[in-house]
Amino acid sequence: MPPLPNRTVAILAAVPLLLQLAGCASSAGTRADTSATTAAAPANPAAADPMAKPDKPDKPDKPDKPDKPVHSNTAADTKAFAEAVKRGDKAWQANELDRAVYYYVLALERSPQDAPTLAKIGAIKQQRGETALAEKAFEMAHTAQPDEPRIAERLAQLYMQQAKVDSAARIYSEVLALHPQRARSLDGMGEVCILRTDYVQSIHYFDQALQADQADAASVLTHRGYAKLRVLDLPGAEADLRGALAVTPRPDAWRYLADLQVRQHDNAGAFASLLKIMDSAHAYNEIGMVLLNMNSYGDSQAYFAKAISASPTWYEEAQSNLELAEEHLKSHAEVGGAAR
Repeated sequence: MPPLPNRTVAILAAVPLLLQLAGCASSAGTRADTSATTAAAPANPAAADPMAKPDKPDKPDKPDKPDKPVHSNTAADTKAFAEAVKRGDKAWQANELDRAVYYYVLALERSPQDAPTLAKIGAIKQQRGETALAEKAFEMAHTAQPDEPRIAERLAQLYMQQAKVDSAARIYSEVLALHPQRARSLDGMGEVCILRTDYVQSIHYFDQALQADQADAASVLTHRGYAKLRVLDLPGAEADLRGALAVTPRPDAWRYLADLQVRQHDNAGAFASLLKIMDSAHAYNEIGMVLLNMNSYGDSQAYFAKAISASPTWYEEAQSNLELAEEHLKSHAEVGGAAR
């Protein structure tokens, strides 16, 4: 990698996350241009959404030879920032993720508190499964621009994925304080309530989300259907889940519908629903788990045995579940014998 200007080193040293990101992008940086061209970048179509992947370029840029670092100069910094972001966007669109991060780090040298650029780094790190770095990047972006709801919601989603429920609830509450009818945050608060097993309150949030503008109907209906399933409102749950599937056939909606169908004693229907998203061995195991949770140990034992038979290879999970069901049956038999 070409040596970074002294000012870059100082900024990266002051921001540990960016130092890590610069290191992650070092292989791409050997081919990258650390200079800022004098041509102003055209308007970025992704600017309206700080996490949006930029439009595909007509053809990839070829890196130029590095120029001398630009020193403190507002106009030059502005041009250098725009050019680095432009190159980062093109690299991201070309799926050159290390290279994209490298250019975004160069852009942050010129404007360390630019929330959209920090969010782009967070989105790339999330795409690569680097959750800790993604979280840090979105936290920095949120700190830089706390009133941007899309960044806040992405951060809250990361918190939810890591079971940081209270942190997610705080972020969603902050968004709703500024935007009371924001569908994504209402849906998010409903999910928070589900994780807190407050299903009645979660349904209240989902109701509001469905009435808000730009609601993701499939997502909200799926979540509300699950909450209704948990409070044993089976007709309401079925209506919501089938409504969600009519919009977008989400895997979690099929799974929840199968759970509901088992509770309605329609195991064949549950099996057909699960076959939409998995093979027969896993479908039998899923049905067995629902029956196990319903304390139907004998029936669950039979379905775990079917899962093992249907699997072409050793099915460790089904084997463990079968042993658990057998332990429950043995325990109940011993209790019954002692009672007699």
